[in-house]
Amino acid sequence: MLLDYYGKECVILNKTTQNSPEGGYITSWNECAHFTNYQALDTSTEAQIAEKQGLAALYNVLVEKSVPLTYGDYYRDVETQTTYRVTSEPSEVQAPAGSTLNLKRYSAEKAVLP
Repeated sequence: MLLDYYGKECVILNKTTQNSPEGGYITSWNECAHFTNYQALDTSTEAQIAEKQGLAALYNVLVEKSVPLTYGDYYRDVETQTTYRVTSEPSEVQAPAGSTLNLKRYSAEKAVLP
């Protein structure tokens, strides 16, 4: 399938917080499940206006329906090591049940882990 040519291997990042021996907390990010995403820069007029106003560039992303991403999750492109944050709810835009493409769509932005 032509779509496979554009696939990028990514990994979901999970946040863990533990007590620090010196007091306070230690936050770390662990790589978890790997998945393939198909991503393109959002070039809509609204996205271009938002980017010019200083907001992050948005990407439209397709993944298989089984990928367990939700709003606010972080993931990393394995090849480029670029981190992204999911900015919409992936379960809201899915291919119809009768479709041969088992995909869902969400938007994402480049991010720095907090």
